[in-house]
Amino acid sequence: MNKDRTGRSLISTCFVVVMLALLTACYGHDASSLHSLQFEPKPRPVLAQSGFSLSHNGRVGVDWVSSPTVHLLAVVGEGEGRRLALFNSENGGDSFDPPVWVSEQGEVVTSSGEDSPAFFVTQDDMFAAWNEGHDLRFSRSLSWGGSFEKPIKIADKTDKSFSGYPSIGVAPNRDVYVVWIDARKQQEDSDDNYAVYLARSTDHGATFGKNIRVAAKICPCCRPTVSFGPNGEVLVIWRHIYPGPIHDMTVAISTDNGATFSSPRRIAEDNWKINGCPDSGPAVARTGKRVYVAWLTEANPKISGVRLSWSDDGGRTWAPAIMGSQSIVDANYPAFTVGDDGSPILVFQGRDPHEQAGWDSFAVYVAKINQDGKLETPMEVPGIPSSAMRPAVAAGIGGRLYVTWTGDYRNDQAVFLARARTER
Repeated sequence: MNKDRTGRSLISTCFVVVMLALLTACYGHDASSLHSLQFEPKPRPVLAQSGFSLSHNGRVGVDWVSSPTVHLLAVVGEGEGRRLALFNSENGGDSFDPPVWVSEQGEVVTSSGEDSPAFFVTQDDMFAAWNEGHDLRFSRSLSWGGSFEKPIKIADKTDKSFSGYPSIGVAPNRDVYVVWIDARKQQEDSDDNYAVYLARSTDHGATFGKNIRVAAKICPCCRPTVSFGPNGEVLVIWRHIYPGPIHDMTVAISTDNGATFSSPRRIAEDNWKINGCPDSGPAVARTGKRVYVAWLTEANPKISGVRLSWSDDGGRTWAPAIMGSQSIVDANYPAFTVGDDGSPILVFQGRDPHEQAGWDSFAVYVAKINQDGKLETPMEVPGIPSSAMRPAVAAGIGGRLYVTWTGDYRNDQAVFLARARTER
């Protein structure tokens, strides 16, 4: 698993969760619409400007109740003093208020690579889940980030085994689902030591039911995720380890609200053979009947980068995968949001193939899937002062877009924010 290069995990992994309805799309290539975005000329290390000089990998969300309110979930402090906090901005990201504490004082929050807190924003509530001492905690805010309830435990295990890498999904009926990687009941030299687990809340996150073991033989450092089909299906998506060892993107489907699941099935046969851990899980976006999935593969030079596929039948079949990153090299860490025109927007990190013979610093790229189903040419976020890692994106109303990533700042790491709006 990847480790924090500074050895001081201070801010959680960038991620965006925004709830908007999307329109059905297929694919093609177009270089028009995203290039009407006008980004601010100079991205800013927003938490450093708020008094937190060191930061990395923040998770961001936008709500529309008091738009343009921007919310940034972060782990602050060092060592045994790390706590989870929410930073709110009521001026669209110009500045952020003092932290609203999410985790309890004295409890150490994990923030390392993929294993960092999850954040989900709806039009009514906010949810956070995180690894705390190899155990899973969850909290919610019913006040648009003004305060968070006392954290609760999700994993119903009795041993002290590992639980981490959480993701959160909210179904159309408002049930809350959390999926994560769990190592309970380990056996020596077994391929089943790590498994994907799921828990469901039917009271909007106040309590969670029995943990469900979805599948074993999974990549132990690639965060799983969850989405929902058009007929109430629950889709859990993760990187599975097949004989080889081959690490390919996989889905299991539940038609009974997560009580039982189908056998795992490949989303695409990349056949990525690797004796290691990619430390990169899938990203999802739901667009009406359609579920999009984006992921990293480096199976061979022709398909290395961020791949993209979709399903219109609740995950039972998937379209042939295409290259979402197109010609960008070393592409990784995809994330989705949904524009207010109903189109999914994909972000990822990568290198310009025409700069420094493809060895320029990592930049952040944005690619939109239009309402007519065409995948645009990725657009580079301008003005990035240093190598950018683990980007995230959130869409606001009025064509606004908020992109965050981790970059170097004064010999340390910081969360940067770049804002854009569609030109009129």
